This record gives sequence, structure tokens and C-alpha cells, in this order.
Amino acid sequence: MPGEAPLLAVPVAAAQVVLGWRRLLAYLRYFQQEGYEAGRFMGWTGVRPLTDPGFWLAAGAAWLANAGGRPGLSTALFVIGAVVLAFAQPDPRTSGKITLTMTWRATRIATVAAVLAVVLWAVGIATVDGPDLWAVCVAGALGLLLLPLVLVVANALLSPYERSTQGVYRAEATDLLARVQPLVVGITGSYGKSSTKAMLAHLLQFKAPTLAATGSINTIMGLTRHIRENLVLGHEFMVVEMGAYGIGSIRRLCDFTPPHAAIVTAVGDMHLERFGSLENIFIAKRELAQALPDGGLLVVNADSPNALRIARTVPNRRALLYGEVSTEDLDTRLERVQFTKGGTSFVLRTRTAEYACVTPIHGRPIVHNLAGAFTLAVALGVDPTVAVAAFRTIRAVSNRLEVVEDRGITWIRDAYNSNQYGFRAALEVAAALPAAKRVLVTPGVIELGAAQSEVNAALSREAAAVCDNTLVVAETNRAAFLHGHQAVGRPDRLVAVASRTEAFRWIAEHVNPGDLVVLENDLPDLYEHTEGFFWGGGRAKVRA
Repeated sequence: MPGEAPLLAVPVAAAQVVLGWRRLLAYLRYFQQEGYEAGRFMGWTGVRPLTDPGFWLAAGAAWLANAGGRPGLSTALFVIGAVVLAFAQPDPRTSGKITLTMTWRATRIATVAAVLAVVLWAVGIATVDGPDLWAVCVAGALGLLLLPLVLVVANALLSPYERSTQGVYRAEATDLLARVQPLVVGITGSYGKSSTKAMLAHLLQFKAPTLAATGSINTIMGLTRHIRENLVLGHEFMVVEMGAYGIGSIRRLCDFTPPHAAIVTAVGDMHLERFGSLENIFIAKRELAQALPDGGLLVVNADSPNALRIARTVPNRRALLYGEVSTEDLDTRLERVQFTKGGTSFVLRTRTAEYACVTPIHGRPIVHNLAGAFTLAVALGVDPTVAVAAFRTIRAVSNRLEVVEDRGITWIRDAYNSNQYGFRAALEVAAALPAAKRVLVTPGVIELGAAQSEVNAALSREAAAVCDNTLVVAETNRAAFLHGHQAVGRPDRLVAVASRTEAFRWIAEHVNPGDLVVLENDLPDLYEHTEGFFWGGGRAKVRA
């Protein structure tokens, strides 16, 4: 190797640092989206590092420097290529549907992972037998290949510190709860938790000061931060959304924030792939009812068979039932639901009165959730006539069946974490509203395990009956949607697009004032190709 080769290793090493850091942040975003769960993250990662052109660029540079005998050319090509690849990759802190949030935890993981990567790289250089430039290129290729594993190891090394820190914060939140002593209302369900939480808090504030987190904060650490930053003396109610990632999740949340009352919105097949069975979902959701004290208020959607089953299998609770089609003796029955662009009109019939109601929100499941919130709010002392009046000032939670007008186009935005019930509700609203043409944009619904293809094919058939065009985004459920449209003789109404960006490009070219567009569900970045990333469409190959 020529004498200048050791010096050529310096710019190659510098370029590797830049590319490696950008790749590390890109992987960290997906690790964060998976809740730092190593198994799910590595399952998603799979062989993706082998598809990274940065890996092949380093491997090619190593060959060219050694076997090819062209160290100067190797250096120039690698440095230029590495810089292009590094900055062609959008910064995950500012791009994507869910950006990388550099919390203290994410910062710690990134820092430790970077140190580990440098150590691994240095060990690789020292271990590889050959000229300096060759060794640097080989070590860089191996480093890019192992970056996901480096992140997992960094997180594991930090786990004792994370547990200790979280314990301190949790103790502070527990102490604050003990001092303020709000009446805690827990809300769970396969869907509708966030909207029900927001609506119940809106109604309860007419009785007493109420605290409820915005968005979908439903984990212990999320609640810990929320309590420490927002709970103050004078709060008489605290509404807590309780999400489940498996059996035991809600029980742990209830140990942290013991509920005095609860709402179960519905128990269905959402996240079936994660839970393994509908029975496991039922067991997980029932933990909220089991945590209530004897005589505690339990408000349940009787239209959902498994939610009703919770009320029937947890004794010594004061169960109140609401619904629309259930044949049970209901405490609150929803009747005569009608949708307009301005909102929804309906009737609530209780055991003692009948109330004509109007609200600016849309969607049958969301109006059901409002009936549940009304039922519990009244049981906790809110005047029912005041609650009905307050319906008029409720606002839809962002991207949960929002109906908005923009330059003559009606948009139904239901892009947040949808399920088949919300999907059908959005189609129902779309069919009820006037429009010259109706367009649906959707990737379908996910995490349904073996039932996913069948469910999406059924949704596709229903969409074809309502919409003039259906844009199916990404490959995840494309085959199922094609099958559904073909089954009803309307494959011409289906448009396959690779990404959300391409879907909006189609809308700009084909949608006019007077038309209606439904944005139904939005795949996490892990499932859909995002411009600039070196990997493709996430988990599509295992879920189509």
C-alpha cells in the first residue's frame, strides 16, 4: 500500500462518523416508536442494515483500497458517497410522521450508543489484519451493520439508571396524589379512550376543577410527568387514560393511580396481534374494573359484548350501562343519531328524562363515547341539563373524525390509530354529508393478526360502495383492498400509492371544490416507506 494510505484513512474515518451518527438517529426514532422494546425493534430491523447503501459503500471502498489497489480513488468515492448518504437522510428529529423526540432518555441512549459504536469501530480497526485504510473501511461497514444492536445494548446498560430515576419521579407523583386526593376516573377500551377522556373532563369541569392530560398519555411514566407538572391543590377530579400493552399493564397503572370510578368504552380486536387473542384483551381491560373499590362506579358500553361481560363478571361495583342497539336495560340510551357538516344531533334517553342533544363532533363511536361520559358525569354530580348544554362546546380530538372545510373541500380527518369500527364510522359520516365526489385515503387497519386480510377486504368492499375513489397507501394491505374492490366489481375505483406524500399529490391533481376526502388511519413510520430513508415499507411483507 502506498505511503499516503494511512493519511487517507483520516477523511474516511471522519465521513464514517458523520454517516454513522445520522444512521444512529434514524434507527433511534424507530426504537423510540417501539417504546424501547428490544424484541419488537429488532424484529422490525431484521436484515435492514444489509440493505443500507452505506454498508455496501464501505465494503466497496475496502475492496477498492486493498484488492483493487486504488486507495486514493477509494477514499474520494467513500467520502463523497458517505456525505451524500448522510444528508440525503432527512433528520429524524424534524421529519417523518412521528419525529424523534430527544428526551433525556433518548439523549442518554444516543450518547451511550455512540460511545459503544466508537469502541466497536476502534476494536474492529485493531482486529482487522491489513493496511490502515482497509481496516477503517471494514470496521465502518461492520459498525453500520451492527448499529441497531448497539442501540439495544446501550438501552440495556442504562436500564438500572432508568429504573432508579423513574422510581424517584414516580415517588414524587405518588406523594402529590396523596396530598391533593383527587377522585380518579380511569378510562380504558380498545378504542375511544382519548376522546372519552377529553369529553368527560369537559363535562366534569362544570362540577369542580378537573385534570386530564391532552393527547394519548396512558403509561406510568407519561402519567408521572403529567401529575408532577400539572396536578395542584384544588383539583377534585383527575381523568386517567389507561392503555394496555399486555395483561398486567392496566393493573400497574391502577396501582399507581387507584381509580374510584371507570368507563370501559369497548373491548374489540384492536392490537390483536400484540395481545394474541380477544380473550387476552378482555382480561387486560377487565383489570380496571377489578381495581375499583366495592361500590365504585363502573360505566360500560353495553353495545360491546366484551365490555358488557366485564360488568357482569366483576361483582360489587355500581354498574351503569349505556348504548344504542343493546337489548339490555340501559341507564342511558342513544337514539335518532343524525350527521351534518356542522356536527351531530341525537337524543339521550335516561331512566328519568329525555334530552335532545347537538354537538359539533362526528362519528357514531365518538357519540357513543359522549353518552358514556355523560352517564358518569351525571353520576358524579354534574347537572344533566348543564352536561347537555356543554355538548355544544365540545371539540373533536385532533385527527379523530374531525370534519373541516378547506377551500371548498370537505375533509374528514380520522388519521390517528384507527380500527375497523372507526373506519366504518368515517364511511358512515362521509355517506351522510353532501359531496360531488368522495375520496378515501387509507392504508387499511393493522395489528389484527391472522384476521387482518379478511377485515381489510371487508372494509374495502364497504369503501367501494361509498367512495368514488379509494387510495390505498403502501403495501401493507394493498392485496386485501384489491381483493375487496374486485369482489364488488369496482377495481377501477382503487388507486395504489406508495406513500402519504404520493396520495396528497394525487389529491391535488384530482380533487376539486365540492368534493370530500376521508383520511382514514395513518401507518406509523415503521410500516410505510418514507422519502429519504434507505429502507422500504416496514412490516408490509409480514402483514399483507
